[in-house]
Amino acid sequence: MNTIRFIYFDVGGVLIDWSGVFQTAASKFHVTVQDIFEVFDENVEIITKGFLSPQQFWGKCIQKYNIRNAEEYDFLGSWVSDYRPIQEMHELINTIIPRYNIGLLSNIYKGMLPLLLDKKLIPHIHYEQIIFSCDVGMMKPNPDIYAIAQKRANVDSHDILLVDDREDYVEGAKKAHWHTFLFNNQQRDRSVKELEKYLQNY
Repeated sequence: MNTIRFIYFDVGGVLIDWSGVFQTAASKFHVTVQDIFEVFDENVEIITKGFLSPQQFWGKCIQKYNIRNAEEYDFLGSWVSDYRPIQEMHELINTIIPRYNIGLLSNIYKGMLPLLLDKKLIPHIHYEQIIFSCDVGMMKPNPDIYAIAQKRANVDSHDILLVDDREDYVEGAKKAHWHTFLFNNQQRDRSVKELEKYLQNY
């Protein structure tokens, strides 16, 4: 029988809107968001895999742009403060949690989880599993991260659904024989309703 027993949700673009990221720090220290993104892009793999902390990443920004009086700045807190919750998805999760085991599977950065919970940027529920790239040292769509997530979910591959907003990450899940749903965060209401209908078939 075709079933869904375990749902993994991505974080960025599914549970949170990150479109305003780095704006607070950029404004405070008179650099551009694009300046910060330039350093991020140079270090994306090591920061996403957890080998570089957000504060160390900020140190690289300070060095590159000769930013003054910035060493003690809480860059992680600033980074997270620029996120906004995607309330439509939060509401859906709170309605479906009695029927499914819920987990997080995301490319995300060291130290963020407590802040995301504290600021209610992700639903404050019991997550059966939390698989973050910064903790396991690998990123979606590496096949190994899906294998880890499946093992920890302790269900068959055909019983897992991934809800993600990136096609390449969804494709990685398909290759692992998971169910998938591509979330469109530009049409949130519509996409949430489509996900609700999708789940009605399982």
